[in-house]
Amino acid sequence: MCRKIIVSLCLIICPVLAVNTQGRDSDTDLRIGLGFSTLKQGNVFLVLSEYELDAKLSDYFTVAPSIVLNVVDKWKSDSEKLFQANMNVFLSPFRNNRRNDFRIGSGLSFYKFNQPVIRSAFGFNLIVEDSYSINDRFFIGVKAFMQPYFNRESSSGVLLKAGINL
Repeated sequence: MCRKIIVSLCLIICPVLAVNTQGRDSDTDLRIGLGFSTLKQGNVFLVLSEYELDAKLSDYFTVAPSIVLNVVDKWKSDSEKLFQANMNVFLSPFRNNRRNDFRIGSGLSFYKFNQPVIRSAFGFNLIVEDSYSINDRFFIGVKAFMQPYFNRESSSGVLLKAGINL
């Protein structure tokens, strides 16, 4: 499943890279994160990978759909499996100046988790994120999040992220 997602993202992103305009700042970037999260019910600890595509609407607002998967042991058939889809809107209160971008976000979330029983729910995201440009194309960052869901589940965690301006 992870390969299908990565291939799909590549098929979407490669044409964007080919059409990249002559030297102007890009309003789109791809962010990949790795970190951990805990689920309140059952005290579950998960190692997560996140794939996010950001579209900058202005110097202050960004829209960012993302997919989150947990890193699983492929050899264990009973390992936890998490799928999460998010649609977030970010506000950069100090302006996204392309060097440092501190932003606060919120949005809708859906998750599906298979341990101890299969459960899924819709909920909200509350996000604080900061990213710093290494050069004109690459950046690194950290993201802290909390996600309350309508089935009384909640999740919180931290991700280290790396990205590329498309």
